[in-house]
Amino acid sequence: MEKLMDLHTHTIYSDGDKTPKEIIAMAKEMNLSTIAITDHDVIDGIKTLREEDLEGINFIPGVELTAKVDRGRMHILGYDIDINDQKLNEKLHNRNDVHNFLLYVEEMKKMFNISFSDEEIFKITHSIGNIGRPDLAKLLIEHGYCQTVDQAFDNYLNPAMEQCRSRKKGYSKEECIQMILESGGIPVLAHPISLEMSEEELRHEITYLKEIGLKGIEIYHINHSKEYTDMLENIARDLDLFTTGGTDYHGSVKPKVKLGTGIDGNVKVVHSTMVDYLMSEKRAKVKCMTPNKMNK
Repeated sequence: MEKLMDLHTHTIYSDGDKTPKEIIAMAKEMNLSTIAITDHDVIDGIKTLREEDLEGINFIPGVELTAKVDRGRMHILGYDIDINDQKLNEKLHNRNDVHNFLLYVEEMKKMFNISFSDEEIFKITHSIGNIGRPDLAKLLIEHGYCQTVDQAFDNYLNPAMEQCRSRKKGYSKEECIQMILESGGIPVLAHPISLEMSEEELRHEITYLKEIGLKGIEIYHINHSKEYTDMLENIARDLDLFTTGGTDYHGSVKPKVKLGTGIDGNVKVVHSTMVDYLMSEKRAKVKCMTPNKMNK
């Protein structure tokens, strides 16, 4: 029986609730073959890992960059990046997330007359790693405005985001792909369903993204049906793009999502053409990454 892999996970350095070491330990306990940590717009968590933490599993250092778009949500995963790349680190330290978080806070007050204490906002904006709407979702639940993260997004956070979309700071899709390529990484379009496009629109968009450097598509994801996955696989094959997949694991933020298997087993990735490439002689790698590359 082939081992599973999970190429899309989040830690406390973005909006998850596990440390990078805990994610690695869980992956080993589950006997996964390969694990990637892909925090939102931040790579600080990966830098806490050491060689001894990674023994016994293939590990891919990653990031999930947020592209500023006019419709839906576009995230670009960057795999096998050099986390010591100076330009990448400088751009990620701009902290667009704090600016956007405060926009959401402002919009929540305007639209729903919901506000939080200065102490609560200060604690979040001065926490480690990336911050965003999931942090506000936790506050909404704590204050009794809703009971689940999904309710927080559906009732409050998604409407607020639409209202302040044009004022958000962020990178263009072109910048996201360029940042990943310049750091030696492989750019992959995350969960394409979040783009809210028809098949024809999506094929056109992915064709353009390939022209500017996209190398792969995340075809396996908790929000993709089998039919949608099959459609993405066809696009990847037609455009000669890598395929990847992951659970988008966050821990208690998405309590139904299990590492390695998704929701009720709907994501079980045993093969990725990108991982095949990383493990091949073409890249001359025994593992997907080496600790020396991470911790110079």
